[in-house]
Amino acid sequence: MPFESFVDDEISTMQEQLNESGRALETHEIQVPLGSIMHHVPSVLSGASVQDVINLMVSHDIGSIFVVSDESLKGVIGERDILLKVLNKLGDYANLSVDHFMKCDPLTLKPEDLLDTAIQHMAQGGFRHIPIVDDQHRPLGMVSVRHIISYLIEHFPQEVLTLPPKPIRNAMRAREGA
Repeated sequence: MPFESFVDDEISTMQEQLNESGRALETHEIQVPLGSIMHHVPSVLSGASVQDVINLMVSHDIGSIFVVSDESLKGVIGERDILLKVLNKLGDYANLSVDHFMKCDPLTLKPEDLLDTAIQHMAQGGFRHIPIVDDQHRPLGMVSVRHIISYLIEHFPQEVLTLPPKPIRNAMRAREGA
């Protein structure tokens, strides 16, 4: 059957490429402290306007901003929050408070937590940013999917460049017959 031959060919090609690359990434190779890859993220005070958040995101080319009160992290607002929750509101964004649209009390990690932990939380929680905080819950930085991918490409270029190809799914979906 043609479908089975496509699958067999694809699996065989993927196995050959994995063997040629020498090895796959091991779990312990991505156990680096988050403090070494986190990036500084600007913050706004609780009660700031959505327009202030949008301006910060644009000027810093980032997708998420901390919301703080008394130097403690209270929430995070990201570009998806703005797209899904704010853009359908009528009115001036300068008069909308960020407090109504942020994710309150987000999952946070410490600088000594490991990269594989962040990846696991992001995959399970379906989010793209994790705030890194100190013992007093003050924001220190953020780890994003973009930072993780950059780290992996920088430290494991051979493994990333020799990943197996995407399976030939279009060929498997092709209609058979006339």
